[in-house]
Amino acid sequence: MSTVGTTWGAEAFVGGHPALDLTNTVGGATRARDVERLHTYDDVVAWSLAAGVLDDAEATALAARAAADPEGAARALDEVRAHREALHRWLAAAVTGAEADEADRARVADDVADAHRRARPAPDPTRGPAWLVTLDDAGLALPGRRLALLTGALLAGEDRRRIGLCGRCSWLFLDPSPTRRRRWCSMATCGNRAKAARHHARATGSG
Repeated sequence: MSTVGTTWGAEAFVGGHPALDLTNTVGGATRARDVERLHTYDDVVAWSLAAGVLDDAEATALAARAAADPEGAARALDEVRAHREALHRWLAAAVTGAEADEADRARVADDVADAHRRARPAPDPTRGPAWLVTLDDAGLALPGRRLALLTGALLAGEDRRRIGLCGRCSWLFLDPSPTRRRRWCSMATCGNRAKAARHHARATGSG
């Protein structure tokens, strides 16, 4: 798997939900999931901050803890990646009508259930998250547990019926349109690539 420089601009958050944006931290211009963007635990922290999963104080504290405990940070990174890949395979299979792997379903279910067991109900669930997990509760596992809670919320809500898979790359997204006909993760990236490919095919007579 190749690596690229990690940036977290708007183009990294086209999924419409943090759990889907997490699955989109791998992948390039094709369906092959061969470009990794979460190389280190610091990348997880930076992405989580950009995604709104962490605040500035939490991100700063986690960076310091990771520097003091690199082995613990590496384990936390592996957990986030494992959750991400199991969730992607499960959802992509559902969208395409393929048979999902039971191990992937079990991994996502276990992660969500574990995060709920370790979370506390919010005093006011009508304002912000219904389930709370703090830095003191989770330590380096904080991003992973919050992401598992977000996965659970996505799968429990009606938005799960609007999940789509890009027709060109491996990225997942929510399609809020009434017709559910969105084809690309983003017109600015895969939509334009597909348009360019069609133009090339017409120009060369290969289409």
